[in-house]
This record gives sequence, C-alpha cells and structure tokens, in this order.
Amino acid sequence: MSVVAVTHGYPGPSGWNLGGEVSLHRTMVALGGNTAVLTRTEAPYDIDGVKVLPIDIADVLDINADPTPLVWQLAKLDATVVIGQNELSLPAVKAARVLGIPSMVSVHTPPRHGRRIAQAVRECDAAIYNTQTSATEWGEPASLVVHPPIGMLPPKSRTLPKGDAYRCLSNLRNKGAGSVLELAALMPEQRFIIVRSPAEITNGLQDFDEIAARLPNVEVHPRVTPDLVADRYLSRTRILLVPSWMETYGMAAIEAAGHGIPTIGITNAHVTEGIGDAQYGIPPSNLDPRASLEGLTQGVATIEANYAAWSKRARERAEYIATRQAQELARLVEWLPTHPRLSDHSRRRRALTIRTR
Repeated sequence: MSVVAVTHGYPGPSGWNLGGEVSLHRTMVALGGNTAVLTRTEAPYDIDGVKVLPIDIADVLDINADPTPLVWQLAKLDATVVIGQNELSLPAVKAARVLGIPSMVSVHTPPRHGRRIAQAVRECDAAIYNTQTSATEWGEPASLVVHPPIGMLPPKSRTLPKGDAYRCLSNLRNKGAGSVLELAALMPEQRFIIVRSPAEITNGLQDFDEIAARLPNVEVHPRVTPDLVADRYLSRTRILLVPSWMETYGMAAIEAAGHGIPTIGITNAHVTEGIGDAQYGIPPSNLDPRASLEGLTQGVATIEANYAAWSKRARERAEYIATRQAQELARLVEWLPTHPRLSDHSRRRRALTIRTR
C-alpha cells in the first residue's frame, strides 16, 4: 500500500505547523510503510519517515485547480490510496478517480465552515472526520473518526515543571489574540506569551505588533516545529489561553494537559470530545468580547485558587485521550488497506448534500 496525502501546507522547513497539518502528519507517521505528501515546498525533504515533495500545482489554495499535474505525480509515486485535505481535497479526489484508486478526504471542519471542501467530501470514496460531532453534522455518523493525534504522552515522572507565563496559541483575530492583549493590560505583573502564526498575513489581528509592544509583560514568540513545543512553549507555560471564535477540536489544550497544564478556552461539542471539562470553559470571543474577557479573568482566578486540582484533572484527561488515540490509529491502520471502494455513492451523496446545502 502506498498512501499519498495532498495538502496546501505541511510541517517541516516551511514552518506550516498548524493543527490540521500537524494532525495529518502524525496520522501519516502512524500509517508507516510507504507514505508521501505532495504540498507547497521549495525542495523535497523527509520528516519522521514521511517523504514530502513539491506539488505541481501553482495555486495550492484553488479548490478548482486542474488535477492533471497531480495525476502524473500520483502515478509516478505508484499511489494506491490518496488522502486530500483542505483546498486541495477536490483536485486530489479528481486525480484519484482518473487513476482508478480510492480517495479519502481528511475533514477538520464542520459543514457550516467547510463549504469549500463540500464537493470533495461528497465525491470521495470515504471521509475521515476529526470528531464524532463533525461526522454527524456532515451526515455520516457511522463514518471513521480519528481525533487529531497528539504527541507521545510524557510519563508523569518526566512532566515539565510549571512555567510562569500565560500563553496564547496564536496572534490571529479568530484565535482571540485581542482578548488576550486586553487581559494582559489588566494584569501588568503577569507574564504573557503570544505565539506568532504563519497565517497572520490573512487573519492577523490589526495593529497586533504595536499593541503588544506597548505591553512590557507581553512576549511574542515564533512558531516552532511540533518536536520543540514541549521545550520551547510548554516549559514556560502555567496556563494555556484559547479564547477563539471557533475550535474544531483543540490539540494544544490536550498537549498541555499531558504536562498537567490547565487551559482556559472556548467550549462546544467538538472541544468536548477533546479536552472536555478538564479546561475552564468560556464563550467564543467573537460573539461577546466582553464576556470572553470576563471569562478569561474569572478562569484565571478559579484555576489559580486551586491549581493542583486543575492540573491533576488535565493530566487525567490527557491519559484517557492517549489510550483512545492508540485505539483509533490502530483501527485506521487496519481499515485503510482493506476498505472497499464504494461502487454506489448515491446514498452517501444524498445524505451529504442535505447537510451541505
């Protein structure tokens, strides 16, 4: 079996270490064997045993890109299964159809936010969803679910000493960077770290650098590769802050939980399948910015008042998720080579069409 993934960005030299792409990479590593990824990169490279190659599509954000170059690349790699993700999902599905091989789409967003990939999800042979909630919302509650894998859970004896900083995942508007800057202004004696996102060109918070520069207790750090997260980020973190507009699972909170680091973050049905009630839940920051800031303030007070208990709760949740993750990845490895190509898409497409209108 030769599994080839197709995606617009991937961890490695490009620095594209966002949640969906990191999740795809960890899944590809778990598959083992002959795996490759076609993505935007200046030169080929290997990462954790996965071959990463430049894709012959100029605009990797064009969902309607001509799949012809991809057909030739997949044929050259002797692909037997194609996994598409994000905007390149549809070209991947079309290319697989030309070659007569099964296509899968890795779905990391609910239908209301996934209109750009809806056609690919309808036309692929099978979708792999990141939460059961997402699978149900798309109309395929019995489909395969693989929650985004986290890194190896550290033994309790090797968990990091707690840092002193409150850390925000990103400087993007939709990740609630504005709320974190407001909180930092209210707590001038507290150290804050905000991680810079590679997506800030399109979704960055306006005047972020100027506002952060006026707050001496705010540090802006570069994004690092997944293997450096524990040493560079978590070792300095006391509480993780996730006041996003929307989260479709929340890997970072779970990774922090493995080290006993509590999170204050938004809650919804998707997040419940991840960190669940092991975090202090707040409302999305775009719906009511004042409520988001109040939630962050109250969350800090609540966690700090009983930090040991919140830390223990986080670690216990991470242990449960690690066990579930091992089971899900083993199921995927067993399922993928034997999954029959669907000969009749009509029933599946009807269900999906209703959900994606």
